[in-house]
Amino acid sequence: MREFGPRVDLGGTLRALRRQADLSQRQLAERSGVPQATIARIESGRTADPTRLTGGGLPATSWRFLAELPDGELVGELRAHERSVDLLLGHDLDDRRELVLDGVLIDPAHRLLGVGRQLVEALHAEMDHLGVATVHAIAQFGGVGFLIACGFEAEWGRPSALRWERPVSAGRRPPR
Repeated sequence: MREFGPRVDLGGTLRALRRQADLSQRQLAERSGVPQATIARIESGRTADPTRLTGGGLPATSWRFLAELPDGELVGELRAHERSVDLLLGHDLDDRRELVLDGVLIDPAHRLLGVGRQLVEALHAEMDHLGVATVHAIAQFGGVGFLIACGFEAEWGRPSALRWERPVSAGRRPPR
């Protein structure tokens, strides 16, 4: 996984882009489908950084990061789980742990604001802190580009998802 650059000032960036487009906070809120107060909170920097949630009935091997607005509104979530390579391969590798990314979910009204990248950065920081070196993910559609932009690399030697569908005209003939 690649190293991430310096943190982006999300509020300042949003404000600059909004002003460049010559929009008021109210106009941007109307166009994006979020309350004007949300735009104001983001621009003022009053959004909370993603945090890893522990407890709450999650097993110790489950990882859950939440991105919330200061009022507690959930805008993003990342879930992953640990797997033991020892158990996977059937022999002792000194309890080497890996993660499997279960998903990164972002509220549609808050996409393109960097929330998903912040969640992946929080995951990366926690992995560094705990000494976990690898995370695996399976993605499709836009998720592939998102994960590659976050530093994931395609594993060409890994299994691929395949599908074969028969054309309708080649289907079974009706009984006579």
